[in-house]
Amino acid sequence: MPRASTSTIACRYFVWRLFQRQGVWYADGRRAGQNLGKHSLESRDRDAALRALQELDLHMAIRAGLVEAEEPQILETDLSIVDGWATYLLRCEDPEILGGVSPATRKRYRAVQDKHIQFCAVSGIACWSQVDKKATNDYGRWLAKKKSLADRTIVLELNLVCSVVKWLVEQNHLPPHCRFLLKLSKPDGTTTFCYTKDQVRRMIGYCDAEPALGWLGRVITALATTGLRINELAKLRWTDIDFAADTIRLTDERARPRRRQSGSERRVKGKRGRALPLNPALRSLLLQLPRHKDGLVFRSKSGGKLNDRRALEALQNRVIMPLVEEFPTPEGEIGFEQGTNHGFRHYFASEAFRNGATEAQLVAWLGHRDSQLLQIYRHLRPEDGHRQMQRVDFLGPCEESQRPKNSA
Repeated sequence: MPRASTSTIACRYFVWRLFQRQGVWYADGRRAGQNLGKHSLESRDRDAALRALQELDLHMAIRAGLVEAEEPQILETDLSIVDGWATYLLRCEDPEILGGVSPATRKRYRAVQDKHIQFCAVSGIACWSQVDKKATNDYGRWLAKKKSLADRTIVLELNLVCSVVKWLVEQNHLPPHCRFLLKLSKPDGTTTFCYTKDQVRRMIGYCDAEPALGWLGRVITALATTGLRINELAKLRWTDIDFAADTIRLTDERARPRRRQSGSERRVKGKRGRALPLNPALRSLLLQLPRHKDGLVFRSKSGGKLNDRRALEALQNRVIMPLVEEFPTPEGEIGFEQGTNHGFRHYFASEAFRNGATEAQLVAWLGHRDSQLLQIYRHLRPEDGHRQMQRVDFLGPCEESQRPKNSA
């Protein structure tokens, strides 16, 4: 969109270009001899923007070493690291329609909070006005070195820190210049191991041969033939299955008070329900299962509700470990011994794609908004490439008469 009323403002330390974008005032400090970046002044009122610009000018002068900062430079409205996190997480407990988040997401945020508080304590960061771009990048390096987290996890944690700063600015706990933009590239690939068909069949056979593991064999069959997440499978009900139409239908139930009050509310990631064709192998299994009063399809070992964590522990300890010698993992690689419940979702996408499913179908079956995430789930194997290469005719038919003959 076109920018309106651009002007040059000479503050006490630097010269800035002031402009509006979509009604909000911005300050651009990228001029000859200075590279101060571009900053939102978080205001549509020009006078308020000019006051914020003076604060920004002083802040950048302190960072450039032109002015000594007071020790410590803490604003009256500033919050300590601990209090800032507490305030933000309290806000997250609001109903989701008012901007709150799910209990599972709050649990994830608290884990980030604990690590960030630990980092700030060892780094001498006492309050949120000290959490700038450099401090956040340093936090990312600390996570990679001290916690050995995956790149994708680090990106999620840094984005959350940026969100906390943004929210504290919006709530007037911090001045506008404390807000910053952290450009992070999305990591490619995944660390989730994708099983092969031989491995999946062997695991199911192993479970079927052990009466105590029959429940887990049924879970593996369902995960491998639907691509459902384990928590989605745990809440799958008989009413979700339409045998006449050979379809499984998942709906997000956040807007259903009765489900929420009873504790049986289903939350679908992305808040988007979806329909999934019923695979013949799964249909055959379902027709053999008994039905229980609670309406849930899959059960735990004891016959109760399926628990994500316990299902993972059983898979790794009771199935993968006994079979690990049959499917050895090359040293330094991610292999069968690192298998998880989520690996069956990767297996489903990989096998469906290799057998002719289109990207549009996979997007619908997996419940994504677009095909970008399919790059994570599709694991094409080397033999697929070799098989396809043999089918490609680059030069046309090669007739014997066209081949050069060896001279006598």
